[in-house]
Amino acid sequence: MAGLRGDSWVPVSGYGWIQRRQLGASELGMAGFRGNSWVPVSWVWLSSEATVWVPVELGMAGFRGDSLVPVSWRRQLGASELGMAGFRGDSWVPVSWRRQLGASELGMAGFRGDSWVPVSWRRQLGASELGMAEFRGDSWVPVSWRRQFGASELGMAGFRGDSWVPVSWVWLGSEEPGLGIPDQPVPSVFLDASITKCMDVRNTHMLNPAGTISCVFTCASSFYTQEGEALFALGNNSGNILLVKLPPLGMQGIIQQFELCQTSVMQKLWTGLVPSIMRGGQEPVHTVSSLMIQQVDGEACIFAVCKDHRLRVWSCKSHECLHTCNLLNFVPDNLQNQPPSGSGHTIRKMISVNAGDVKFGVHLNFQTSNQLCILQPKVTSARLQISQVASVYGPQDDLIDFCMTSSVLVSLWTSSEGNQVVRTLTFGDEGPGSWLEVLLEPPELSDLPIPPHRDPREVYLEKLFEPGAFSREDIRKALNLQVYSRSLDQNVIGEASLHVNTLRQDVTVAVETEIRSAAVDYEMEEEEYYQLQLEQWTKFYSCVIQYHEVGGKLKGLFCDSVTGQVGLIRKGCVTYLRPCDPVEEMYSGQPNTGPDGFMMKLSLQDRHQRRDLELLFEGLHSVAMEMSDDLSAQFEQELTNNHNLETVATQLVHNIILGHNTEYSLSGGDSIPVKLGMIHDLYGSVNTVLKYLDLSLDRNDEQILDEVLDRRRQLGLNHLLTSGVGVSVLSECVQQLASTRFNMLRDLYLLQTAALRHCNQANISHEVVQGFQNELLPYTASLLRAYQVVKWASQTLAVSTQATALEMNIRQLSGLDVSDSTALVNAAMGPSLIQKIEHRGASLLELFILGCGGEKMRTVLSSDRFLMDQPSGVWSEGLLTMATALATLIWPLSEETVFPEFLVGYCQYLPLQFYVSSLQHWCEFNAASRCFWQGLAYLHFDEPLKAAQCFDQAREGVTSEAFLRHKLLQTEETQPRKLEVLYYLKVIRQFEEYSAPDVVISLARNATAIADEDDENLPTLWSKVFKYQLELGHNSEAYNAMIENPDPSRRKDCLRQLLICLCEKGDLQSLVDFPYTDLQEEVENILESRARCMDLTSYNYYDLLYAFHIFRNNYRKGGSVMYEQGMRLGREVSGRVGLQRQAQCYLAALNALRLVRPEYSWIIKPAPSARVNLGAGDVHMRSPKHALDGEELNNNGSKFEILELHDIEKEYILVDARLRLLAREEDPLLAAGSWQGADEIVGLLVKAGMYDRAIIVSRAFDLPLNTVFESLALRCVNLAKNSSYHMRGDNDYTAEAWGWLKTNNLTLSNISTETSSSDEAWQLLQQYLDRYEDGTAQYHRCTANKLMAHGFALPAWFINSYKGLNSAELLRLYIDHDLLEEAVALCVEYIDAVMDTFSGQDCNLFQLKGCVQHAPLTVWLPYTSIDLLMAALRDHRQDLQIGNMYQSLKDKMTIYMGKRDKETDRPRNGETDRSIQADKETDCETDVHNDSDTPSEKPTLTEQKTDSQTDRETKRLI
Repeated sequence: MAGLRGDSWVPVSGYGWIQRRQLGASELGMAGFRGNSWVPVSWVWLSSEATVWVPVELGMAGFRGDSLVPVSWRRQLGASELGMAGFRGDSWVPVSWRRQLGASELGMAGFRGDSWVPVSWRRQLGASELGMAEFRGDSWVPVSWRRQFGASELGMAGFRGDSWVPVSWVWLGSEEPGLGIPDQPVPSVFLDASITKCMDVRNTHMLNPAGTISCVFTCASSFYTQEGEALFALGNNSGNILLVKLPPLGMQGIIQQFELCQTSVMQKLWTGLVPSIMRGGQEPVHTVSSLMIQQVDGEACIFAVCKDHRLRVWSCKSHECLHTCNLLNFVPDNLQNQPPSGSGHTIRKMISVNAGDVKFGVHLNFQTSNQLCILQPKVTSARLQISQVASVYGPQDDLIDFCMTSSVLVSLWTSSEGNQVVRTLTFGDEGPGSWLEVLLEPPELSDLPIPPHRDPREVYLEKLFEPGAFSREDIRKALNLQVYSRSLDQNVIGEASLHVNTLRQDVTVAVETEIRSAAVDYEMEEEEYYQLQLEQWTKFYSCVIQYHEVGGKLKGLFCDSVTGQVGLIRKGCVTYLRPCDPVEEMYSGQPNTGPDGFMMKLSLQDRHQRRDLELLFEGLHSVAMEMSDDLSAQFEQELTNNHNLETVATQLVHNIILGHNTEYSLSGGDSIPVKLGMIHDLYGSVNTVLKYLDLSLDRNDEQILDEVLDRRRQLGLNHLLTSGVGVSVLSECVQQLASTRFNMLRDLYLLQTAALRHCNQANISHEVVQGFQNELLPYTASLLRAYQVVKWASQTLAVSTQATALEMNIRQLSGLDVSDSTALVNAAMGPSLIQKIEHRGASLLELFILGCGGEKMRTVLSSDRFLMDQPSGVWSEGLLTMATALATLIWPLSEETVFPEFLVGYCQYLPLQFYVSSLQHWCEFNAASRCFWQGLAYLHFDEPLKAAQCFDQAREGVTSEAFLRHKLLQTEETQPRKLEVLYYLKVIRQFEEYSAPDVVISLARNATAIADEDDENLPTLWSKVFKYQLELGHNSEAYNAMIENPDPSRRKDCLRQLLICLCEKGDLQSLVDFPYTDLQEEVENILESRARCMDLTSYNYYDLLYAFHIFRNNYRKGGSVMYEQGMRLGREVSGRVGLQRQAQCYLAALNALRLVRPEYSWIIKPAPSARVNLGAGDVHMRSPKHALDGEELNNNGSKFEILELHDIEKEYILVDARLRLLAREEDPLLAAGSWQGADEIVGLLVKAGMYDRAIIVSRAFDLPLNTVFESLALRCVNLAKNSSYHMRGDNDYTAEAWGWLKTNNLTLSNISTETSSSDEAWQLLQQYLDRYEDGTAQYHRCTANKLMAHGFALPAWFINSYKGLNSAELLRLYIDHDLLEEAVALCVEYIDAVMDTFSGQDCNLFQLKGCVQHAPLTVWLPYTSIDLLMAALRDHRQDLQIGNMYQSLKDKMTIYMGKRDKETDRPRNGETDRSIQADKETDCETDVHNDSDTPSEKPTLTEQKTDSQTDRETKRLI
């Protein structure tokens, strides 16, 4: 909370200090407060203070009055989900805390008095699960807060005054000592310790600052009082004790210093008055040999053992001697007569859980013997007394150090041979027991046995960096020798020089350099080089051993009564003593006869059974004495290589153990046959030992799974022995346990082999022999190999893995989708583990303990009554139990698979391969699962074919093995075939991640071969086959897989992928050739949809669809497809290329439709439906049935337009015209979309001079050719004006006309070098008129209009052509353009032609036929035009020329009239009267027009048409 408003406890800031986490409560603590306002300054994570805060998710939105009641606590899930609904009076008691799950789920049910103690906090899981059980005084400190997981998990450790401020909120964990804190990092007790703090002037004191102290200190002790003061007692050679008292840590205070000396007056005078130089150099008899500080009855006292065999007790408060005790009183009578002064006496306090139980041990060292006394100080009647509790004689060795607890005394001795020996002594109610020697680590041998097939470098490096063998510091010291350091990089210093990889590389370089230096010649024999290599590696190894021995020299002991831990202080390190396994004690020759012994563990009450086991272990011990290190290494190597164990054992028994003399006595005792003959029940004894060693019989998994786990105890064990030292200790315990039992099983196997060979001498019955051969020997061999696996796991270094490999492994395992309970999911190779592997090195077992193995082990132990009977025995009782539980998890002879799951999850695939191969030939448990894990390893190393073989072999175990069925498949299915199919699907997913399509196809086909026809996963398998066959380019196989798919929807999806893939690869021939049984319609739909949704510029599916239809002789659909493509190209693709493709599409459509029968040569063109235009933005909002005004729309469905061949041809003609125009001149408008109509295209063509193409377009769209003829006539006029009659060829202007003339279809026969472009233009015009003119002479008319409009005389050929078509119209054109002379000439010529027809002569010029017999005629000449011409001439006859023309025309008309009248006077038969009457009427009309003084107006278009019709009728009649 960033700020507060007054005292209302309301957060001001919108950003708080609450961070979201998925975990539960009590993860936040209060770090400090401001005054008494009960306001937290910051809420921080207890685990870290460097977190990223998020906006306020939990706050108080409002309050009710001053009652400090939050109305709403806003959380991540929303507001008001957690609040206080009501209160009882003023007691600030929430009745109900509303949460998301409901009301009243968390509340306080009642209180005890005024102590503000909730009796029960009700939660969803039940009542009284969260509460405060008791308090200490008035400090409001809850001793136990019971939560869902258990009691005492969260508490307040202390308070400051009355401010109600918790100093720290800590996890109390459990009141039982030794249990850790769940899910919280536990800091070390030395977290804040540093040299800087130790050298602080407030925490240090210099004893001899001015050089006034001349004596020598011989012993010292320290003590920390309840007040925080530190007491230091130092004994000197003058017989005094110097007591120094320092103030509490970090506080500036007065340092007090006192000298404790003898209390008699004479001694004080002698010491004070006589200088030390006059007193002599000998030490006084009361010189302190050893001392300690211990609190007795609330007062710190100094217990000092002096040379005069007396124990003196000094008060640290009064500085006086409280008590003096003669220690000789506690020794037997035979030791009473001792010299007055002795040396070597030692006193040590007894470490006890009970602080009030004060005891200490005194070692009295005499010349001929020594004794250990346990004494107890007591205060009786305000006087201190010393009483003896027990005493025991010590061995005849020199004592170095000892420590003791309430039940065990551990001592360190130096034997007469100079060896260091550790012995223990147990105290009980019956007194002290006997001394037991501790089995210390045997010294390392300088010569390692090298197997014949291995390189010495490999063997020595493996031994040097074996976990727990040598420290990195010792290896670095050996490298720093001058002989090796000269070849190393001297820049690598500090912690970087101790990295495992760096050390390995430096060792290799240093030794290889020495090998090259020692080599005499550059070329050596192989055997000679081998010996040189072996010599140098042995030399370096011996150097490391020497440093290891120096650093491993014992200096002292320490023990902890709380946990039972005993440690050995060495010169270079600290080692720990672990309790021995009972069977280990029997095998070592030191059987434990107590309640924890092997016999008591087996509950053997029969004396004969006990004797049999003792004899059996004596035989094992004898065999072990005969097995040298070389033989042991050879045996283990043969076992690792999976050689025949029976053959190896027989050879060893024959050559080593029994020899050639069967009566050979082993170690001075009875021979093996004799010892075996003394055993009554040899079979039962061996079987008893084997069952005890079989870890699979230690617990019942089903019973553990059925039990309700104690979560409280599980959480309490979560951090037990999880530190680096704890993990190393557990790993070493497992390694020693496995090694010892492996050796014992080896010797037991050899012993059984010897018994079989000498069964007659040992009096072994035939039944026992058969039992050995059929049962016990195979059983022993299995256990032997199993313990070898456990031993291998503890001795093998974990493989360092790159981050990319880890990421790939995570991705691979996520594809399996295994159960959350498996180690494959819960594995997390964090940075700390990676650093541990790369820098310091870690064994597989250590990594296993830090990961899922330790968690699994603690879960198993929490379900058992682990440490419940003896909570303080974490070390003495729990260490061996935890080691056995870990070995059980690795044990291969069970269905437990957590260890190989761990190897897979932590990317340890190299060790996994060795693990699987070592179990392959003998272990029957989880055989299929091991094949599966081997497949994962092969897949990780990119060997998919081997992985596929392993996965295929693992299929056989999906119905029987728990891992494959329950963790991998996670299904309730019981049918074997369906389980196998599900398994194959899991495996296929792995190969899909690694891009191995060929393997996926093979596995999928195997799955389809075993699947039932009704299997729901069969379509998926066929889809897999199809997908990866298609990916490999096997199109035919992919098509067959698609056809085999029984699911129609999957088949359609596969079909779509097939078509798309073939199109993208360009394999269109295969796409078209496939028959597509029952899928042809789907193919068409898919291709059509792809064609319509794809951009035409990217990929063209229309061509493919066209080929598909044409291949199947469906020409009509092919034409429709190509037309649709052309239509889209015209709308979507601009430019020349788009037009070219569009033209090709239209041509293909035309060709396809022409192959169809005429009645079916049509296609459908979709047209947009008539909908109300609502705007582009309302398309998705409008109703499909109603308009905006509510009126119902008339939706008759989509409209279709029928397109026939000529319709498509029209569109093609337009596209072709645009292409031709673009070829002539680049015009962006022409390359744009299809906006031009036919009339516009014609105009553009005419403008470009492409008259042939313009005529084609006009005729296709029924457009008149007027534009063409007018344009061409204009071009002819311009050419004619720019050329002369006498010019041959072209000039610059006319030469340009050849550009557009060549685009038209010219008659090349008349073209010569002397022909000009003007002549060709006129010739082209003449051709067009001859070819395209109809009976109406409309094109002559428009051409003549254009020529005469520009004042150009009509060519003779044009006039002659026009005369034959419509001379009357030509006459009118002359008149309209005031060409009177040409009009008069035409009239005269035409009248002459008409009159010639009267005599039967034809006139080809005017297309008139002559007639011999004439019928009565109605109209002979275009009288209206002639009248207009006559009137015009008459009005201007004053002009001589015009007058002559008028007179000539009038005379010609007079002649015509006369001849007409003459011809009309000869009527034919019954028509004479009617013809005469018609002539009269005509003459009347003529007279009217001729006699009119006003000239006639220009006839209208209707009149012109009437004249034309009259002229045609005249021709017909003529």
